[in-house]
Amino acid sequence: MSIQTTQAELDDIFRRMSKDYGALNKKQQAYAIKEIGRIRSEVNDLLADYADDDGIISRRRANMVIRELDGIEKSIRKNGEIIFEEIASDTSDWTSNRIAKISGVTISGAATERVNKHVVKYVAKRFGDDGLVLSDRVWGLGADIREEISSVIRSNIIRGEGIQKMIPEIRKVYDNETWKIRRLARTEGVTAHRAATSYNAVESDLVEYVQFHDGGPDKNHENHACYDLANRDPYGKGRGVYKPNDTEIWMPHPQCTSYISYILDERWL
Repeated sequence: MSIQTTQAELDDIFRRMSKDYGALNKKQQAYAIKEIGRIRSEVNDLLADYADDDGIISRRRANMVIRELDGIEKSIRKNGEIIFEEIASDTSDWTSNRIAKISGVTISGAATERVNKHVVKYVAKRFGDDGLVLSDRVWGLGADIREEISSVIRSNIIRGEGIQKMIPEIRKVYDNETWKIRRLARTEGVTAHRAATSYNAVESDLVEYVQFHDGGPDKNHENHACYDLANRDPYGKGRGVYKPNDTEIWMPHPQCTSYISYILDERWL
């Protein structure tokens, strides 16, 4: 088999693929925000259930309403984990298909399924620098949203405000928390993209080494882990050259924009 491209052209192909994935990930972020945002209607229904005909929730019911938020927090946790694993799975499929289309490096259908399973498992079980896995991060997100909503509800009940005043404030709480959802979708999505790129290389007989490219210059560029990784030479093959199963290049730091390209055996070029 022959890959009709030069190494420089191949690097550019993977750079453009990474940029294209960035556009897809923005849609994934919007999806996560929309799906987790469904809890607002659950909160609104809860308030309506406990309010009197005039829309006021009596102080004696305050603790009951707050306790009911436990179920909403659990809903965020359960649905959140499903949503972010869906993002990882969709990203893996997209990456495998795109690699086959643009680079000529193809793997079998069974291998693609293995890649998908590996990617989803890696995203779900990966420990970050904070010692947390994906479910921990989602639980933390749910706890933050619940705490903020609880504060809004409790303070409004104490002041004797009606649910019509609470609802916009609860919407504002959620809007203020969407950056956390966006950041999580961004981080887990690009991690899945790099992992899928690497797992495809592992499944292929064409790729022994990959090239790690850092996320590009900004004011703190040289302080990022990706900059250090891109300038290492762990195998004496040149700076930024790694084996595809070197997991440190899959998630250098949150929201990292680094990408991975393939270094093909010369006989395939």
